[in-house]
Amino acid sequence: MEAPRWVRASRTGEAARTDGVTVILTSGSWMLHSRRSPTAQKLKTPGLLAYLDRAIEEADAAIPPSGWEHTGGVWIAKNGWAIRPVDGGWGAFRRIKGEEERASRQTFDSADRGRRWAELRFERGEAGLRGPKPRAGSRSASKLPDIRVTEEERVFAEEVLTKLGVSYSEFVRAALQWAVDSGWVVVRDDAGVRFTTAPSENA
Repeated sequence: MEAPRWVRASRTGEAARTDGVTVILTSGSWMLHSRRSPTAQKLKTPGLLAYLDRAIEEADAAIPPSGWEHTGGVWIAKNGWAIRPVDGGWGAFRRIKGEEERASRQTFDSADRGRRWAELRFERGEAGLRGPKPRAGSRSASKLPDIRVTEEERVFAEEVLTKLGVSYSEFVRAALQWAVDSGWVVVRDDAGVRFTTAPSENA
């Protein structure tokens, strides 16, 4: 079963965790709703849109997502991963041969984003984090070329991947398979390349 993750609607002041926990900005206060309780709980987080991440953090601490414990401001997973506060945000750590080390130089804006990044790499155990995961007993030995994008395209891509809860490599593999199986066709025009439905044979 996929680990719970947050889906944000920043403009409307709402976020929902996929296991039924929700935070909503209502009448100047952040309210916590959960399937586990019929009564909403008022959070201490200031009731402003800018504090959505803080409301999520408070909600997570009150109702921790499965697979994680919140102790002393640190998120600990049973498999040796940890999401800890670092300068500028949150860092991901994991245990290698009994010693905890920083898993990535990347700093996450919120703890839940750090947890999600770690969850996508849980299956690697103590193995290296770079490159595609081994699949069906065979290791990937080739790579697709990197692409250059504008800053706006990079931000858009990160937002889409975060919303979908997938890594870039997972998205590319799924998109390639979808392009083959969906029955859609490629159109190239002044706006660039896009997909569209194939014309009907009866049209």
